[in-house]
Amino acid sequence: MTRFLPLIFLWARSTSGIFSHFLSEKNKENWTSREGVGPWPLVLHAFSDNEIKKYKTFANKKQSHHRASFRDYTIRQYENRLRLYAHPLKIFRYFATIKMKNKSGKYELYMTPSDFLRSIQPGAKQPEKLGLDKFQILDEKAASKWQPSVREDSIFLKFEKRGLLTYSDYVLLTILLTIPERSIRIGFKLFDLNGDGNVSIEELEHVLMVITQGEASMRSSHLKSHLFGPRLNKMLSINDFLEFLNELHTEIHKQQFQNLLKESRSVISEVDFAKVVLGFTSSRSQRRETLQRVKKKYSQMNRGISQEEFLAFFRFVQDVNTMDNALAFFYFTGADISRKTLRHISHVVSGVKLSEHLTDVIFSIFDHDSDNIIQRKEFNDMRRQWMHPVPVRRNLRLSSAIRIVCKCTWKTLPSWKSPEFLNFW
Repeated sequence: MTRFLPLIFLWARSTSGIFSHFLSEKNKENWTSREGVGPWPLVLHAFSDNEIKKYKTFANKKQSHHRASFRDYTIRQYENRLRLYAHPLKIFRYFATIKMKNKSGKYELYMTPSDFLRSIQPGAKQPEKLGLDKFQILDEKAASKWQPSVREDSIFLKFEKRGLLTYSDYVLLTILLTIPERSIRIGFKLFDLNGDGNVSIEELEHVLMVITQGEASMRSSHLKSHLFGPRLNKMLSINDFLEFLNELHTEIHKQQFQNLLKESRSVISEVDFAKVVLGFTSSRSQRRETLQRVKKKYSQMNRGISQEEFLAFFRFVQDVNTMDNALAFFYFTGADISRKTLRHISHVVSGVKLSEHLTDVIFSIFDHDSDNIIQRKEFNDMRRQWMHPVPVRRNLRLSSAIRIVCKCTWKTLPSWKSPEFLNFW
């Protein structure tokens, strides 16, 4: 019986070739032209070399594009988790790109203003070949020629002549950016011992050391000379400090707006604005659904978000905790939060005037059930998007310490990995 298997295989292949040719719509037009030509070929359709090359090129492009988009999405999600949950030192080591010698002759890691913006802006991807402990090492000659890519009136040049930030600068600026103006006013009154409305560097140093748990110090930061003078004997008033914070907020968010701005346009699209607002969203399906909803509503309007509206939104979310306390009275009475109510409370509580268009875009982003009302859960989701605390140092557990020691020992002793040692055990 086995001697008939080759014949059966040839018959099956020929039969499939005939039926595939008859049933092909592409060959219907050739029925009359093939009459009298001869017997149909008893083989399956074969591609030419050019067709195979074209198919492989198309498949490789499609596959490479899919891999690139997935890789890009994975990296952005990893960097967002770093911004939210990692230790400040690890965040600084990941986003800092410059390493050069300091005044004492030792190499030190620095952040540029662009690095600092990437470290706090969700979705901003770190440049290729730069990451955790991967940076540009500049010698003395290269460091003397290095120039910052910021405007001449940039606030970062007031800290340091090259605009570079140390680890203490990064931690202090990150903390100051998350504190609302109302809390700063209260803090100045609490730590103003003599009641003259001013604080010294010792008083501010004590507060920052408590907040950061010893991670950063005002005396080791470049901010000290800008706030307290070159001799550190200047008293800092509440108005000067608030003016400094307002200038810092404005420059950072203006630069963020410029990065999103397309050529020959003065506004950014509502979809780009939604991407910034949803920067820390972990759910990919929810993010895609929200962006599709915003795109469907505003794609034909050609209105956009102006720079003034962009800055107003970040002033609004900076004091969003106080906003939540004010909205609690409406929730207790059973009242719903409409667009008009949100604009009124924003103006009364934080002094920010939200435009009707900006309020409508905010509702489109966070109103998931499209009932024109923001529920408290949806408002808290928006608050958690931005008002996240700065991670601080955690105590190391005994089990983690033992695991780290074992891992380092296994890596540093190659003799343990030898075949003789493994065969012995």
